[in-house]
Amino acid sequence: MIDSAFAKHQLVLLTREWYMHPNGQIPAYEWAFSDVNPPVHAWAAWRVFQIDRKLNGGNGDLEFLERVFHKLMLNFTWWVNRKDALGRNIFQGGFLGLDNIGCSTAAPGSRPADISINPTARAGWRCMRST
Repeated sequence: MIDSAFAKHQLVLLTREWYMHPNGQIPAYEWAFSDVNPPVHAWAAWRVFQIDRKLNGGNGDLEFLERVFHKLMLNFTWWVNRKDALGRNIFQGGFLGLDNIGCSTAAPGSRPADISINPTARAGWRCMRST
């Protein structure tokens, strides 16, 4: 069980002017604020909304979603314009956890030589190859 009121408060806090840059950047983590992470805050806001709605008999907190929506759109726009060199709305870098493991580039010869794998695709590639 989660404390949905606390979770909503934390998401609102991250999108306040104290943390979020006017261009939409949200600090990545404490040792490198300028690094880029995927915009998971929007997914988190939606998930917290769904959980809260379930806990409240089907009544969701639309005011919460309205409060964070514009800021999360700013964050997505900053993110995609910073890490989408080819203009395809596909994230191409940043610290993603699983992607900094040594074998994440796939074994030599296991993919065509003319295909490059961006960091986000590497975790998916490893998952696909392991099944």
